[in-house]
Amino acid sequence: MKAKAHSGVTFNALCALFALIVPVLSSAGEAPLTAKQQALLDGAKKEGTFEIIATWRPQEGKAIFNAFKEAYPFVKVEQTMMAGQVGFERLRAEFASGRRTTDLINTSLIDLEKAGMLQSWKDWLEVFPKTNKKAVHSSLTSALEPGGTYALVYRSDLVPKDLQPLTYAKLKDPRLRGKIGVNIRQYYFWDAMYPKWSEEEIMRYVKTVIVPQQPRLYNGSGDGWEMLVRGEVWANPVSNTHQYFARYVPKGVKNIAVAPDFAGVESGKPVALLKDAPHPNAAKLFLHWLTTDNGQAALYQHRGRGNPYDENNIVGRWFKQHGAKLFDYEDEEREAKARESGAKILQMLGVPVPER
Repeated sequence: MKAKAHSGVTFNALCALFALIVPVLSSAGEAPLTAKQQALLDGAKKEGTFEIIATWRPQEGKAIFNAFKEAYPFVKVEQTMMAGQVGFERLRAEFASGRRTTDLINTSLIDLEKAGMLQSWKDWLEVFPKTNKKAVHSSLTSALEPGGTYALVYRSDLVPKDLQPLTYAKLKDPRLRGKIGVNIRQYYFWDAMYPKWSEEEIMRYVKTVIVPQQPRLYNGSGDGWEMLVRGEVWANPVSNTHQYFARYVPKGVKNIAVAPDFAGVESGKPVALLKDAPHPNAAKLFLHWLTTDNGQAALYQHRGRGNPYDENNIVGRWFKQHGAKLFDYEDEEREAKARESGAKILQMLGVPVPER
């Protein structure tokens, strides 16, 4: 009887011990959630959704959101695809009416900040102490996509061989008349040559080289890439190159080269948290996820936003192969000046400055 009793106690004890061990094993390698992390998670579960205005094309956004949902399947994402300035105007209407629906937007911070639309997540780094700080804006209002790179890109199969490698200086060749594309939506991109070119040099170059070449004008980076890929233009100066790697390399487009000239690398593009966001917990959860290795990898894979200085990825290898001279362009500090100079460039091209 004693032996049976002893074996019964042993079995029960083992069962209890096993019940304690299994949850530990199931979360092996993961630190337990802190109270603040659990509160954020519970809040996000209760909200169940958030809304974002983003320039991401449907296939890009869907892939990024699917990667997010692998980690947080209980959060539904609603995206409205809009250019940054159009999205800002929609937000102004939202804020004016008081009927708020949007939580996040990926656009420049300068207008949002002036309009008082931003919200700082003040305890972000307390909630997640191991956050990748390079992927967070210093104001704690935004997660950052890896920075884009502004470069002269061209069709290596269309530009005359004796002009290759094409450079900014060679754009004055008469054979390129009508074959150069110029972005009139992001008209401030020319400033990405600063300080390698002074403001005076930028303006003089546009006036004496670009304008006489009767460039084809396009309305935004996406349109410029489409025109380049279709062969309607042969070269696009100060082009934001990340779209090439996300949209065209996967389709087998390989006849795009980059000039061995200066190419400015911007700081990361912000995904900003809006003041009085209707779904703050779910929105914050997504913002933080964007800063994680998985989030940054999704932005690289689906948006083409890889580190151009790192030749271990296709973006960095491409710039090294063509010998582009990369440098950090302080876009935030220069934004107001860039818009001012860009407006003058639009006037040279005979294009009205967009109302802001």
